[in-house]
Amino acid sequence: MKPGIQILKLGLAALLVTMPAHSLLAAPPHTGIRGQALFFYPGFAVEVEPGVWVGDGGFTMPMATSFTILSAHSKREVGHFSTDAGGAFEVSLPPGKYVFVPDTAFGLAPTPGSLEVTVTAKHYTEVAVYYESSPISVPGWGLDIETVP
Repeated sequence: MKPGIQILKLGLAALLVTMPAHSLLAAPPHTGIRGQALFFYPGFAVEVEPGVWVGDGGFTMPMATSFTILSAHSKREVGHFSTDAGGAFEVSLPPGKYVFVPDTAFGLAPTPGSLEVTVTAKHYTEVAVYYESSPISVPGWGLDIETVP
């Protein structure tokens, strides 16, 4: 019986050594952060008579981008991730507090700039990131211009 237990222990040890470390420390299933990144183009409104406004409400469209997740307690980077082409993302994480930091894009500012997110067991915390045109100043002209991607 003793040789059988030794063979079993050796087999288990070999299995643990050959398994990737991330699968041993992986987050529980169905736990983490997911959401979407969207480009928001604000509309306009013109008051045609007192109290009567005409215009459009702007539009949103999915935007591929990337972001960093930090541990809220240690401020260490958990990872850098990318959305798919439709701006959607899903990151499996163990329960805890994290800081979600979207990357900037040329001429676009993410809202929010960063966000503290609490992940609970057996739950995905939803996050929406909107990118808007950020105004730029033209020196000497005194103008603010909206950048358009």
